[in-house]
Amino acid sequence: MNIMTPSEIKNNCTVLKTSSFKSTRMVTNEYNSLFSIHDTIIYKDEVLELCYRDNEEYVYIIEGEGEIYDYNTQNHYKLESNTIYHVSKNDKHRLTAKTNLRGICIFTPACRGDVEHDEYGSY
Repeated sequence: MNIMTPSEIKNNCTVLKTSSFKSTRMVTNEYNSLFSIHDTIIYKDEVLELCYRDNEEYVYIIEGEGEIYDYNTQNHYKLESNTIYHVSKNDKHRLTAKTNLRGICIFTPACRGDVEHDEYGSY
């Protein structure tokens, strides 16, 4: 069993800030190879084009409103508190934050804490 207290999370996590989002990487491949956990805020009015080549992602929206567009199906989906979405490897998608949009992201396999999106929106 492993317990991470709030102070341990704060002292051991990696925080990545860009002009579009802030991502606190709480559990990374340093701790676990199966999945990583990120607490991410996409700032109001930001749009992210993403397509993860090597990871699947599950996101539980805990605050805010936004939209996800699935390029494969050409469908738009509303994102709001208590919504969960999943993207598989190579699922190109666009996230639009109508307000600050906060989600708990789980990536499998686990990501490095310092990883940043490349020009394709992937890790």
